[in-house]
Parts: sequence; structure tokens; C-alpha cells
Amino acid sequence: MINKPILLLLSLIFFWGVANAEEIPGPQARPQGDLDLIIVASESDAYIREWLNTPPEQGVTIKRTRVAKPDQLLVTAFLVTGLTAGDDGRYRYSIDTYILGPDGDPIWGQRNYAGGAGVLPARPMVLMADPALDLILEQSDPEGIYTVVGQVTDLASGSKADSSYEIQFTK
Repeated sequence: MINKPILLLLSLIFFWGVANAEEIPGPQARPQGDLDLIIVASESDAYIREWLNTPPEQGVTIKRTRVAKPDQLLVTAFLVTGLTAGDDGRYRYSIDTYILGPDGDPIWGQRNYAGGAGVLPARPMVLMADPALDLILEQSDPEGIYTVVGQVTDLASGSKADSSYEIQFTK
């Protein structure tokens, strides 16, 4: 039998984890030309595996992490919708991304970090850029809000869309 202090501790740990992860359905697909970028982060890549194995019409629920602790893995994905097709019927897009530290200064960034290409389906859909971004903040990093910033460029139309995602880092 589990004694009461241990049961209370386990309950607090469980509810702390639930409180720091928002369980939100995935974004809605937009029509061609209505470009949008959505950045999400989770404690696991399970949502990516689910995304790859779930028909688009069913959707995927993503447990979004908003608070991180030292050495905790955050798997960050870039979701894109509203792409247009080129003359060949294919979409192509690229994502530039950078991370702002708590002081608002960039601490990392890369142009053309992620992207994708393929035949544009007739129905609007949300695509996940490849690769995802693994982020781990360390004990030596300052506490505060870290912001993942991204910009998607639709290479067929030249249009762009921006997005950001904030993560509160506490020790």
C-alpha cells in the first residue's frame, strides 16, 4: 500500500506536468494563398509520429509545452498551411528560424532551417516542415521567456508569414 505522503507527491508531480502542457487540437487548414505558420513545442516527439500516421481529416491533438526545466527536451515543429502551387502543380516552402533569449537578443538562428515540397493536394491541409527543432535549455541558461521565431516563405508565390512561440524557462 502506498503511504499518503508518497501518494500526495505523485499527485503533485502528475498535476504539475498536466498544468504545464496545453492539450490543444491541431490548427485548421487554410485555402491556397492564405499562408500561415504555426509553431508548437512538446516534451516528446510522439505528436510527430501521430501526425505522420493519422489521416489529415482526423487531425492530431498536440500537448503544447509552455514551461520548461533545465535539460528538458522540447520538440518544436513548424506547421504550414495555405501554400500555393507553382506552374508544375507543386508547392515548395522554406522556414527561417531563430531563438530569442530572455533579454530579447537572438541566441541562435538559421536561414532555410526547415521546409518541404510536393504535389499540392486539391483540399487544404496543414503540413509539418522537416526537420523539427530539438531545444534543450541548460542549468547555466538564464531563467525567463525564450521565444522561437519563424518565417515561412512560399517559394511558389513569394508570400511570407511569421509566427512565434514562447517558453517560460524556470529552474
